[in-house]
Amino acid sequence: MKIDQEYLKKILNTFLESSRSFVWVADIMEKGIEIDDKFLFHMQILEDQHFIECLDKQRELGYEVSLGGEFVWKSKPLRLTAVGHEFIEAINRLEVWDIIKKEFEGASLTTLRNAANSLLKAFAKKQINKYFDF
Repeated sequence: MKIDQEYLKKILNTFLESSRSFVWVADIMEKGIEIDDKFLFHMQILEDQHFIECLDKQRELGYEVSLGGEFVWKSKPLRLTAVGHEFIEAINRLEVWDIIKKEFEGASLTTLRNAANSLLKAFAKKQINKYFDF
């Protein structure tokens, strides 16, 4: 399965839009996202990169996978980590997102994270240079 960048962005923005320091899977479902293989795949990718974790910092996000590949999601409160916040901050910048979508289609999450961080730093430097004679 390929990473769907728009889908990831939608999941991550659910955390930012929450009035609490955590979300439940039901909060993500309210955004029109189904709890299916695509959801599990993307949540595991976010978990692999340490973008999200269980609120109580336990290792499991709340899903169990059977030998047949079926899974059950036992809802636990989930939080966006500092790394996750940095990533969503970067891709929520229109200038960064446009480049990511155009130049990094099909890229791994590590590549997306590195590119987004580099682009955000470059954008920030450009903004700062407006105030100084560099």
